[in-house]
Amino acid sequence: MKVLLFGPEGAGKTSLMRTTCLGYNFMRVANLAPTKGISRENFIFRGILEILVWDCGGQKHYIEQYFSDSQRELIFSEITTTVFMVDSTIIEPYVKDIFEEFLMNTFEFSPHIEKIYVLLNKIDLQDSQEDKAYKILSEALNEDLREKVEFTPVSVKEGSAQHRLIEILDQEIQKSTLSLQRLGKIRFQLDALKKDTLADYFVFNRPDGLLISSTIGKFESQPLEFMKFEIGTLDSNIYKIYKNILELKGIKNISPIDLSIIIYQSEDFYVLMKDIANDAILLAITNTKDEKAFFDVMKKLNGEEFQNLANMLQ
Repeated sequence: MKVLLFGPEGAGKTSLMRTTCLGYNFMRVANLAPTKGISRENFIFRGILEILVWDCGGQKHYIEQYFSDSQRELIFSEITTTVFMVDSTIIEPYVKDIFEEFLMNTFEFSPHIEKIYVLLNKIDLQDSQEDKAYKILSEALNEDLREKVEFTPVSVKEGSAQHRLIEILDQEIQKSTLSLQRLGKIRFQLDALKKDTLADYFVFNRPDGLLISSTIGKFESQPLEFMKFEIGTLDSNIYKIYKNILELKGIKNISPIDLSIIIYQSEDFYVLMKDIANDAILLAITNTKDEKAFFDVMKKLNGEEFQNLANMLQ
């Protein structure tokens, strides 16, 4: 699916894209240089939906090019989801003109679009004028367009913009038959694991840290902040000790990914985490704390059921 991020310079589109799709800490992207022209990047959202993000740089000379006869069909055709984003602290009259051109080209070349999402960013700042921004942009809408345009005041810094984009992309999953079918297969495999072990299972997408599926029904969590779960990145000393011991035993060619399971425990439960393929993490929580519960889960994490799940997520 093609996601178009559009808007004037300074709106925060690049920060929104990277913190949502890659799970970056905001402080790492807050000072990103403005996008020059169009940046195209592929992401796997929640581990099941492949999206191609077109992040359009907002400088005036680039925007003029986007609306030119030579480029507008390429940019505005075959859009699945489109987001128009503005800086609510700087309201210039020309923003309305850009918005009107944006709407006209979107519906001309992607007439199937049902919703245009408008994000009024930086409402966390004292000089935010989101009401004024809404008034200026809404003046560009006739009665029919008002049904198709949704305005949301947000803040990339505080995370509400990322949450809104996640909601928008989740709606696209619900529209995608293939994504729903794949999600159903993953959930079926997790339920099979739970049936045999009584533990609960959760699958997280590593790049964005979002939950893909779980065995406890509807479950909401903030995006996890991990990027890698190999032992070598969490505690290199453990890996070095492990490597030295195996070399003493005559075993060589050891890799950090050989240490693929991390185990935590509380007074009542075990929590086990394991890499799935390259881009997902499986978390299992036992229902009791006894040896059988622990070894039942360990057996499954090294068995055919786990491999079937890994194959689905590759």
